[in-house]
Amino acid sequence: MKRIILLAAVTLSVTGCTTTDTGVSASVSSNVAPAQAVPVETLDGGLVERAGVSLLPADRASALRAEQYALASVPAGESVSWQGRDAEGRVTAASPYQVGDQNCRQYTQRVIVKGQEYVGRGAACRGQDGLWTLLN
Repeated sequence: MKRIILLAAVTLSVTGCTTTDTGVSASVSSNVAPAQAVPVETLDGGLVERAGVSLLPADRASALRAEQYALASVPAGESVSWQGRDAEGRVTAASPYQVGDQNCRQYTQRVIVKGQEYVGRGAACRGQDGLWTLLN
């Protein structure tokens, strides 16, 4: 009888530790920028241009969407991944800080094109229109 109770207790404790696949990942790179439209002039070309990367217009738009989304919606240190036709990348924003009445963040954009990684770093502040503007 003691063995049955012990076996039941061990089974229940192990069952409580198992994981199930819910389709939701808690990994840092699980955030993906939404496909909503972002103006091409947003962020003045973003960190992609600062990194010296030449991208297809659609890939550039994906990178800029990821920058906007990371700055506006993602906790500090987490990454937003994006995937284009010829390139992919991820954006990681730091903790927000205030400059006057504006909310600002430093961030990094890593872009991989044909196996070559390019890195751009900078800071942006949110305008009254809700969009972020890259600081010089």
